Amino acid sequence: ENVSPFSSDQIPTRIDQNRNRVADSWDRSEQVTFLFSAPSDENPQDVLIESEYFRGIISTQGANITSWQLKKYRGIDGPWVELIPQGREYGPDIILTSEEGPYSLQNVMFDSNRDRLNLSESKKQGTLVFTGTTQNGLTITKQYTFNNDNYAFEIKVGMNGGGNLPLGSKYYLRWGGGIRVTEQDASQDLLAFRGFAQLGDTFIDEDGLGTEIEDPRAETTGELLWTGVRSKYFLAAFIPQDNPGKGYRLNGRPINTGEIQDRQISAEISMTLSSSINDKFLIYLGPVHYETLESYGFGLENAVDLGWSIISPVSKITLSMLVWLHQFISNYGIVIIILSVFVKIILFPLTYKSMKATQGMQQIQPQMEALREKHKNDSQKLNKEMMKLYKEGGVNPLGGCLPMVLQIPILFSLYTVFSSTIELRDAPFIDAWINDLSLKDPIYVLPVLMGLTMLLQSKMTMKDPRQAMFIYVMPIVLFFIMKDLPSGLILYWTMVNILTIIQQYIQNRFLPISPATT
Repeated sequence: ENVSPFSSDQIPTRIDQNRNRVADSWDRSEQVTFLFSAPSDENPQDVLIESEYFRGIISTQGANITSWQLKKYRGIDGPWVELIPQGREYGPDIILTSEEGPYSLQNVMFDSNRDRLNLSESKKQGTLVFTGTTQNGLTITKQYTFNNDNYAFEIKVGMNGGGNLPLGSKYYLRWGGGIRVTEQDASQDLLAFRGFAQLGDTFIDEDGLGTEIEDPRAETTGELLWTGVRSKYFLAAFIPQDNPGKGYRLNGRPINTGEIQDRQISAEISMTLSSSINDKFLIYLGPVHYETLESYGFGLENAVDLGWSIISPVSKITLSMLVWLHQFISNYGIVIIILSVFVKIILFPLTYKSMKATQGMQQIQPQMEALREKHKNDSQKLNKEMMKLYKEGGVNPLGGCLPMVLQIPILFSLYTVFSSTIELRDAPFIDAWINDLSLKDPIYVLPVLMGLTMLLQSKMTMKDPRQAMFIYVMPIVLFFIMKDLPSGLILYWTMVNILTIIQQYIQNRFLPISPATT
């Protein structure tokens, strides 16, 4: 008998008196009983689904998805990205509550109405119907409906019979295996793993699931709109349709694969269980793409990480601008360069005033030094004279800070966009150098350029000898802080530095301020 790996390797399974297999579950406090079909020599069969967007496999054992490849996204070990981890529980499984504890249908053998489903422009929709019956007389139907150009698909769950089973009042639609690591930089991918739930108006974001071993979490009850799990770039989400969910369960555990410390996150929807059920769900297995998720109207776009609430509006605008420009320019690197020019144009009036303020501070530097020497023992008098000097010279000492302050939310939004949105995944800039703007510069050319342009920019604006050390140390510190950040972000910052240097040169050369007088 082929039993899915609910239990850990250290916990043996046992057979109950009805020949059902019982095992401890990693995400439940109770033991799980696996129901089986009547004995037969039939082996599980794979049913293939092929569309413009994906290639999937559903096994007749459990009628669960065992492979799901997205054709528009590269995989780390093949031309298409694979979302389903192998060797774990497959889903969407059905867990029935009972007086004896939970029952799993993972090992029930189903009959399928076809062994292959091919979708295309001429056949845009198709349905697979899986029907299975347990030894206890419970009949289960899973009806999948797929569309050629849609990452979401529908599943109808039907159950009746099973009068010999002491069933409880609810069942769970369970996605137990989580999502497979899909990126070459597995550590960065795993950092983004998390579970979600939308309970009424409350959005739950569990980002620590699977980072350490913990006791199974109990069900959280309430009107559930959807739940799901995501990796850095991909999402598995489950949305009840006709009847709202009664709650959700999210659990996680670390898994040492020998190569990486993986994370397995399970998500479950709690539904009402009666003698005969017919529930419908929408399942999304696809990219974390903001516009796509938003189009479904269930709040799935909340799964997109756009940063802190104060930054997320800027992130949305930044992402929209990048996507809009990409309609006309195929290279996202060029798009980022144009975005930097656009931002500089928008901030030009403030930058101009900032540079004027910096020039003014440089002009009155001798007077400031004289005042410091004259009133070195009277700080109150010094501050008063300094303010008088600023006023007479028409200088705002804080005027040079405003453009940088305004740049901070843009930089944070760009970091968020480049780090977690799929638009920049595999987006090249220059072949044989930067093939993915969401990853670091492999040879650190951009971070070095960023540091050098910062150094030049600082030398053009700082004339105080006491700041000489700062001029040289700061670019070095920022190089080491930012060298492993997404190359798209470093490209943007470097371009802003270059444009600022050009503006500073023009302003110093052709628009100098008059020397200050005492």
